[in-house]
Amino acid sequence: MTYKAVAFDMDGTLLNNQRLILPETVSVLNQLKQMGIKVILVTGRHHSMIYPYYHQLQLATPAICCNGSYLYDFNKCMAFDANPLTKTQAKTLLNLVNEYNIHTLIYTDQYITYEVLDDHLEGIFEWIDTLPTQLKPEFVKVNSFLDVINDAKKVFKFATSSHDIPALKAFSAAVEAQGDFECEWSWVNRADVAAKGNSKGKGLANWANYEGIPLEQIIAFGDNYNDLSMLKMAGLGIAMGNADEEIKQQVDRVIGDNNTPTIAEELTRLFLK
Repeated sequence: MTYKAVAFDMDGTLLNNQRLILPETVSVLNQLKQMGIKVILVTGRHHSMIYPYYHQLQLATPAICCNGSYLYDFNKCMAFDANPLTKTQAKTLLNLVNEYNIHTLIYTDQYITYEVLDDHLEGIFEWIDTLPTQLKPEFVKVNSFLDVINDAKKVFKFATSSHDIPALKAFSAAVEAQGDFECEWSWVNRADVAAKGNSKGKGLANWANYEGIPLEQIIAFGDNYNDLSMLKMAGLGIAMGNADEEIKQQVDRVIGDNNTPTIAEELTRLFLK
């Protein structure tokens, strides 16, 4: 098979535990781009949280953001192929967040917003502090999520989290029971909620159609449950060694973990030898 594109989940896959792309990976991706291979970032992140890596890799492709809720063109500074939450849906989610006492961030078309600082957000802020000013994503502390929902042009995602796993599972079940949402776990204590039908697989399919690349000519790398839709849809789905066993059993290939240069080694084997 001749592959024309490589799609990457970010956290736990392309990024190591220090939120860095390994230099070996950067070097191989630069070689692939020179060969005309497309590199696409497919993530639960807001576009502003992708930009530092987009800039580092000097990509020209759009990014698939918020688990497929929209594609973002950094050159035009615009979202497209977007499927945001309605205001009614967002308010329903807010009521559930409050009912189950779950921490959340709300991702809008412009900002990432939060009411309360938690330990996960503190870790993100530590990473942001290492970035040059022009690359820093903007987080906005707000007094009322209800005002955010009413004022935003688009609401793409609720990034919910809790150290009370039973409470987060109960919240997730309540969300799924609504029938209007996609609730995908992106970490052991984090669940992303977006509009029904959004997934990384759908986002990858939209991008592939936009680029005119058959899905069977795309390789996808991922590590978590929200990656499964794209890992199964791609011509070659590759799971990281740090993925759960359930994920590893559903993909074409398993490599090493995200803290080793295993992605660079696999891409070298596939493209450069």
